[in-house]
Amino acid sequence: MRNLRPVQLKPRERFNVFVGDNGQGKTNLLEAIYVIATLRSFRTAKLTDLVGFGAPEAKLGARVVKDELVRVYEVDLAPGARKVRLDGKAVRPLSRYFGGFNVVVFTPEDLALPRGAPGDRRRFLDRGVFNFEPGYLSTATDYDKVLRTRNSVLKQAGQGVLGGRQLEEMLAVYDAQLAALAVSIVAARVKFLETLGPELVQAFAAITRTGLGAGARYVSKLVGKPASVIEEELRAGRAKDLATQSTQLGPHRDDVILELDGREAGSFASQGQLRAIMLAWKTAELEVLG
Repeated sequence: MRNLRPVQLKPRERFNVFVGDNGQGKTNLLEAIYVIATLRSFRTAKLTDLVGFGAPEAKLGARVVKDELVRVYEVDLAPGARKVRLDGKAVRPLSRYFGGFNVVVFTPEDLALPRGAPGDRRRFLDRGVFNFEPGYLSTATDYDKVLRTRNSVLKQAGQGVLGGRQLEEMLAVYDAQLAALAVSIVAARVKFLETLGPELVQAFAAITRTGLGAGARYVSKLVGKPASVIEEELRAGRAKDLATQSTQLGPHRDDVILELDGREAGSFASQGQLRAIMLAWKTAELEVLG
């Protein structure tokens, strides 16, 4: 994977420290572990980027012992293909793959999130939800597929390729699918943040001992709304969507705001306080995931 040649690693149960020069593959090794656990990378959106230059494929695997149960996780990556096996067998549905091997990653890039773009914070939030709710990955993947298809239809309409009744019927189908998936995504994010919240408060208090409080606020127009209402709002917003050739409503537009004493941390917190908030978030994730 990337610049790593065939590697076998047997880590100790609690603490492991990887030491080496820049570019030797320390982060690549951690990324491989993360991909095995989540089927996603914390560095790139395309798993095929992990295949080493000139190599036909990358093979990743882990033997995990948890509560005296041994599971074997395997992931094969090749351009345009991904094969996933659990205990030597193909996994169907994919949600069966998750839940027994949880990981939490803390990267230097995470420190920029409170002041960064909403899209980066959404991806950061979703990394936690993936571990918290195993079926979330399939839901999020399905949502992304429907969203891309709907946006493609909007672009074709803008180019004059689609129109009239055909366009209305196609958008009606994708609106219904998008609305149903949006309900599940928003509910999972809200549930995760509600569970994480108390742990985040405790972790921040233990790290800083300043008396200040930390929190996370989910910003969404969809919280608590049923699929029928979201579908109607998508229908009502079609004119704007057609004008922009993109879907303006949905969880892909949501945000999570990190707060310090009830105020937006990205605007008011010092660099040291931001670091403490992000470290507290990761500590809280560890507690939530057990």
